[in-house]
Amino acid sequence: MNANYNKKLVEDMYVALNTQNLDAHDKYWHQDMIWHGPPGFGDIHGLNNFKEKVMKPFYAAFPDYFVKNDIVCADEKWVSATGFLTGTHEGTYLDIKPTRKKIKMQFSDFWLVEDGKFSENFVMVDNYSVLQQMGLKFK
Repeated sequence: MNANYNKKLVEDMYVALNTQNLDAHDKYWHQDMIWHGPPGFGDIHGLNNFKEKVMKPFYAAFPDYFVKNDIVCADEKWVSATGFLTGTHEGTYLDIKPTRKKIKMQFSDFWLVEDGKFSENFVMVDNYSVLQQMGLKFK
């Protein structure tokens, strides 16, 4: 694949993310994909596990989830993006009960593209800022 294809793959996959269409992800991910989550999440193996263990709980925690990239870079094998997602904390996230607070979560993602689909995703999220936005105090 080329860089333009890979950028478009991310753009199209974000439509599925923002519409919370879990079945649409089959079009963008290999079934045996690996999601390398931020600290506290670990690695999730397989598309069905990703949808059930990552995306469903995330949508429940932030039902008005919306994600947008600020920067996207790509070559013929990799795509990276940094951006933010917004949502209202309406369900449990990181074992924190709903606070009903609006959050803005910054992230960076790196995707490996093989045969036209994502095979791996490396995710970094600023959970510290999110916890502060939820009202947790740190010393």
